[in-house]
Amino acid sequence: MVNRLLFRSSWRFFTRHPWQLWLTLLSIALGTAVMIAVDLANMTANQSFRHSVTVLSGSMTHEISASQEGIPEDIYTQLRVQWGLRDSSPQVEGAISIAGFQYTLLGLDPLAYLAQPQVGFDFPTEMIPRLIIEPNSVVIPSTLAQRANLEVGETLSVTINNQQKQLTILAIIDVQDDARLTNLVVADIATAQSLLDKSGYLTRIQLVLDDLQAAEVRERLPAELKLISFQNQQQSFSQMTEAFRINLIAMSLLAVLVGAFLVYNTMTFSVLQRRQTFAINRMIGTTGRQLFQHMLLEAIILGLVGSTLGALLGILLGQGLLVLVTQTISDLYVSVSATELLITPWQVLKGVGITLLAVLTATLAPALEAARVKPVFVYRVSHLEQTGQRMSRWLMLAGLFCMVISPLLIAVSGQSLVIGFMALFLFIVGYSLIVPAVLKGILGWLQRVPSYSLYQRMTLRGVQASLSRTTLAIVALTVAVSATVGVSIMIGSFRASVADWLEDTLQSDLYISATTMNSSRIEGSLDPRWLQRVQTLPDVASVSTGRNARLEVDGATVPMLVLQPGEHSGRGFEYLYGDRDDIWRAFLEDDVLLVSEPFAYHHKVRAGDNIMVQTGVAGTISLKIAGVYQDYSASQGMVVLPRRIYEKYWADRDISTIGLMLNEEADVAALTKQLQSWAGASSRAVMVRSNKTIRDFSLKVFDRTFAITNVLRVLVVIVAFVGVFSALMALFLEKGREYSILRSTGITPGQLQRLVLLQSALIGLLAGLLSLPLGYIMSDILIEVINRRSFGWTMQSYFFVSLPFQALLLSVLAALLAGLYPTRRISHIPISDGLRSL
Repeated sequence: MVNRLLFRSSWRFFTRHPWQLWLTLLSIALGTAVMIAVDLANMTANQSFRHSVTVLSGSMTHEISASQEGIPEDIYTQLRVQWGLRDSSPQVEGAISIAGFQYTLLGLDPLAYLAQPQVGFDFPTEMIPRLIIEPNSVVIPSTLAQRANLEVGETLSVTINNQQKQLTILAIIDVQDDARLTNLVVADIATAQSLLDKSGYLTRIQLVLDDLQAAEVRERLPAELKLISFQNQQQSFSQMTEAFRINLIAMSLLAVLVGAFLVYNTMTFSVLQRRQTFAINRMIGTTGRQLFQHMLLEAIILGLVGSTLGALLGILLGQGLLVLVTQTISDLYVSVSATELLITPWQVLKGVGITLLAVLTATLAPALEAARVKPVFVYRVSHLEQTGQRMSRWLMLAGLFCMVISPLLIAVSGQSLVIGFMALFLFIVGYSLIVPAVLKGILGWLQRVPSYSLYQRMTLRGVQASLSRTTLAIVALTVAVSATVGVSIMIGSFRASVADWLEDTLQSDLYISATTMNSSRIEGSLDPRWLQRVQTLPDVASVSTGRNARLEVDGATVPMLVLQPGEHSGRGFEYLYGDRDDIWRAFLEDDVLLVSEPFAYHHKVRAGDNIMVQTGVAGTISLKIAGVYQDYSASQGMVVLPRRIYEKYWADRDISTIGLMLNEEADVAALTKQLQSWAGASSRAVMVRSNKTIRDFSLKVFDRTFAITNVLRVLVVIVAFVGVFSALMALFLEKGREYSILRSTGITPGQLQRLVLLQSALIGLLAGLLSLPLGYIMSDILIEVINRRSFGWTMQSYFFVSLPFQALLLSVLAALLAGLYPTRRISHIPISDGLRSL
């Protein structure tokens, strides 16, 4: 009977206050949506990479690749005939362009490929004889056929290595919008070798091997070839992107944290607004325990409904975030193509479960308050204020404890990124707990300042008298704005550091690079004649060359730059410690290498240490680290090796890029035009760029990388705005009786609106001021701890003069916008309605 009365009273309350119900659900839903969206986008990108590895490998388990231009065909013959590895398939792969869109030309041995079960698409078996016999014949995906309005038997015009080729379409395969297969044009391996100018070489050989066979193959292979496990590829990708994924998850959890503050605020208002109902229920026999259980059950219902709405919204939001996540991963790590969001029940249930836990935790204090207080005090608003003032002292002590524990946790946690985020969140929670005491002190001090007008005194007294109901809204807005401040400082400092680094690193005036079709990555090798031609140019003062490769160090594969330095190259490195001239002299004369700061951090090495590297022809050798240089190009680290050592231990003689330092009197524009004309006539994809073009492109990639962070930051502010709106709406409408008395004494509706807006502005101003210290401390933790542990690099912290003003403006505007509708409602309430409650 009692439970039924409690349910009926709750139902009546929320039906009479639908705006509060919907705002509560919206606060919960937004926090859930951000968390689920990030989780789904991360998982989909991860699955996309896994699928891109397996879709063309079928049941294959391993892959042989070469550190040079390709694998000699003789190796494949040796594998099948001499070693008896029949479950193997050769592939040749290269980039082509069709009507301005980039595609991948994949050359297969159709007979070997058909022997594999579980392949990624249904190969047209009836076309195999023609595919093998007819030159320049291909199979295209259905998406390409639909886009270009092509039919079987028609001619397909493609651009390969800057040359136009005509291909015959033998068949069209249905790829069902698979992101990997939609960009795939399949040909016989001989056709692909001819078109891509790779005669006699393969890109990869895929095999089915058990552990014993894999070990035997690895021992038999020449040193320049590598056997890679597809499972290890996935693990390597997960390790590379782990820091990026954790950073996104942390931002989404910040939205949940802000939402938890708002749920606490909402439930506190709910208790306050129903104090009469609760007092009556207690008087007719409802126990405190029953009331406590009812409040928790009410929170569970609200949490379930809100998180369900949030799950639906998260799926929609996740589709948008997926574009940003895949773009960032492709820019920073490896190419990932994902267009369809992968949704699993576990991801949704996990988001709902975390939300319910946050809602229940946030409801505990209001439920205990309603259950423990005597009926006569539940009825009085003043008791809640007095309790809030007493609790502020204990909350401040708890907050100071958390803030002290946070740096201690950072100090003892080593390189753990998860514990670093825990320390950051602990500091945010600690700071939030001291906000009530700080607000009380600020408002008390303002009350003692003389020469206030009547409106100003009423504004201060109104906010001070309702701190128990407005504190949590101020805290939520403080945390949201502080996140904006902290992340803005971190991103701005990072961008400035990258710009300074690019200025120091790009010492050449012009760069000639072998690139992919979209010019976003240096890949492949230049024609050897390029070096001979540029060395004869009269305006060139110095020439340097580089070879982009991969190096196996202590079992891990990292990017490597093989550098043949020019006279100007030594100025392109900024070392963390040590004398620059001594380090550069050792690099030019001794058997040493340079490592980037992220490499040194992740591998726990420093200058003077020796590392074991896997060479192409001499097996494993030990090389000394001459210096550790600052670098932002590869978060997993990079190694720079002198060209003379590379040619000593590797058979590769190719180059990927050439840097030209020009004379002061050189005509840069004319020289660039001449080099670009040579590039246009080249059979390989070549890009000629100035150092300014590379800097601008790199900063563009940087801005694209942090686009998702900015989106999440805006979402956190939106969550806080909803909470402030809900708090102000409840607070101002609760004061209807007080405002009616003011109206009856002669205050006009316009004057009352101005008073309420002043109180809203004061709430926003207080939140903005309190957000600044937290924001700057957050930026320091993000720069010195989170980014250091995520990517291994350090950066200079920059102060931006305009940022405090932007934070204050954002906070005040958010509070004013949140207060507009409540203000309008209040001014239209008849005086008689408020006076009847006296």
